[in-house]
Amino acid sequence: MSEAPKKPARFDLRAIRQSKPEAAAPPPEPLPEPEEKLVQFGSHMLAGTKRRLKQAAAREGRKQYETLHDAVTEYLARHHPELSED
Repeated sequence: MSEAPKKPARFDLRAIRQSKPEAAAPPPEPLPEPEEKLVQFGSHMLAGTKRRLKQAAAREGRKQYETLHDAVTEYLARHHPELSED
């Protein structure tokens, strides 16, 4: 009997990491050492958005929370400048 092809693991990122990078964008600057302690945060997100977040973070060699931190910080600066971190 022949074996069926093995299904890739659910969280297998090898295919994403092996893909050729698109236009060479400068790598984002690493997050500074936080003065505040990181706290756990939970929320809900559409499955497709979560998948794209995971792919984008993997392509940049970053953690998903770092990518989310940048996105939320940019959103707050753009839409709520009165809440700046001064």
